[in-house]
Amino acid sequence: MNKKKKQGRLYLGFIFIFFTMIVRPCFSSGIDDWAAPIQDAQQLLDKKQYNASLIAFKRQADIGNGMAQFSVALFYDLGWGISINRVIACQWFQKAALNNIPVAMQALGQCYYEGLKVKKDRALAYHWFMRAFEQGVADAGCQAGELLLSGKGVNLDINSGEQLCLEAAMQGSIKAQANLAQWYFSGQYFARDYQQAFNWLQRVSSDKSPSSAFLLAKFYDQGIGMNVDQIKALHWYEVAASAQYNQAYIPTALLYWQVFSTAKQHKDLLLAKSYLWAKVSASSAPLSKDRKVAGQLLTQIMQYMPVTWQDELNKKVLLHLSENKY
Repeated sequence: MNKKKKQGRLYLGFIFIFFTMIVRPCFSSGIDDWAAPIQDAQQLLDKKQYNASLIAFKRQADIGNGMAQFSVALFYDLGWGISINRVIACQWFQKAALNNIPVAMQALGQCYYEGLKVKKDRALAYHWFMRAFEQGVADAGCQAGELLLSGKGVNLDINSGEQLCLEAAMQGSIKAQANLAQWYFSGQYFARDYQQAFNWLQRVSSDKSPSSAFLLAKFYDQGIGMNVDQIKALHWYEVAASAQYNQAYIPTALLYWQVFSTAKQHKDLLLAKSYLWAKVSASSAPLSKDRKVAGQLLTQIMQYMPVTWQDELNKKVLLHLSENKY
């Protein structure tokens, strides 16, 4: 499971609209009955009047409104106006899941996976992921599939796990598509298959999955199963770097510098880009070796780059580092 992405945690702005779209038609009459009583609470939330909104949602949640129960869970899960409390969030996810809210089933599965509120229980996590997947939550299919692939808490079943992730990916799950690309590339869980990895990367690589953009860049940069293409490699490295995928910072800077060294045109742009991503890496890379490489690269870049460029480029570095892409 990708902890950095906090799988199972749902970032929703318009809860009412979301529920009317994702819940199965067989629950539609109940959802309609639940939606009207929480409209005022949703309007307060839209205005970021968190305290009043939470009180209004809780009033409906306490009398069994499944949408309100899920909404209350999100307050504690995401810290809307209050401190994040995943244990209390899981309590409310459980109530909503038992009220047949599919996304709450997925979130409850994550609670059992992480051992929040309840003892860690991967078998129950699998159960709730599957319940959610059967009700249309595509991401949950590959969460269940990965449990089968790893054999953590459930019987190891490579074929079924792969099939679940493929089904989830075909249903549009970006996370499943990204996982399959990574697993086919690395040979984790099933046989390494670069062609399969590349096929899935072409579907998913975007700012929604910077790790996939980074992996696709490596295909073009290293010529894995194809001719080296520095232009495409630069494009996908920068997609990943722009989404704050820190592993992409140094490769992006180095490749811009390499292209600058031999380019006949656009040299100013290439030099500025080299500096920008090297500076970002020097300022924020988690690995000391990356910061060291970035520092060495900056020394080389400054032999060619006018000092007058620094202030403007440094502002862009600070802007990038201040943005919260996750």
